[in-house]
Amino acid sequence: MNFQHLRFAIALAETGSFTSAADQCCVTQPALSNAIGQLEDELGSKLFERTTRSVKTTEFGEKMITKMRDIVDARLNLLTSAADFLARDDRTVRIGLSPLISADFSKAVLTRSREAGLSIVLTEMNKADIGPALQSGTIDFGLGPTPQNDTNLQSTTIYSEPLLFVSDQQNDARPAAQDLGGVSGQKVLLVPDDCGLSDTVRILFRDAKLDLDEYEGRALGYNVLEKWARMGIGVTLLPMSQVADESFARPLKLSDNSFAMISFEAFWTVGQEERKCFQTMVGCLTGFQRVE
Repeated sequence: MNFQHLRFAIALAETGSFTSAADQCCVTQPALSNAIGQLEDELGSKLFERTTRSVKTTEFGEKMITKMRDIVDARLNLLTSAADFLARDDRTVRIGLSPLISADFSKAVLTRSREAGLSIVLTEMNKADIGPALQSGTIDFGLGPTPQNDTNLQSTTIYSEPLLFVSDQQNDARPAAQDLGGVSGQKVLLVPDDCGLSDTVRILFRDAKLDLDEYEGRALGYNVLEKWARMGIGVTLLPMSQVADESFARPLKLSDNSFAMISFEAFWTVGQEERKCFQTMVGCLTGFQRVE
């Protein structure tokens, strides 16, 4: 059980629809359904009654959903208390960044920030945790892949980079591009939904109107995805900066002959804009059009 499972159950209780709940949580309907099933198995009883036309909360589910809301609220209160305890001056900026963010980009931001007289505190966190951390004040800015679905946050694009196809086939000196259409018939390796990469891959296939055949197992890190792909378990899609050995990677071509890219944004709450260092920090985060 994790906070994602609780979030899924609360969304399903509020919407009464697996489709609507999956859209609200930015996951596939099967992923949400499987998570609900796992949660029910762990709790020992059904949370929802499912029919062909509707989804209703059981009596047990009503009681448990209330408890789940209490847990989510308690987590938010904990984060808020932590933020209040951590006194900060206007030259200190706390940044939560996705593991997908390029190390070269992070290094460049740190260099720019030091030159601007800012002190940066970095915390690595999954995309799913960035929004709540911003709202609670635990961090000042969040950096992660697009899209961020919290409509209460402000954002700006910081950079983009190629999304590469990785398999067990080693390339020649100049690798040919892989058509996205040719990937839809292969098992695609993914990491858990929290980080944001899986959302990016699903949106890519959805927009191209192609079927995505997800491998039912999950790797915990991008280096594991690459290793599994080279072992022949399946193929995977990774940002160029996260690929350790590009001899097993190829550019990914779309139907319009452009190449697949993954974009990243900086996110913040409106309250951050009142800080004296706000414009300086945004300047340190922008201007990187592309990371190779």
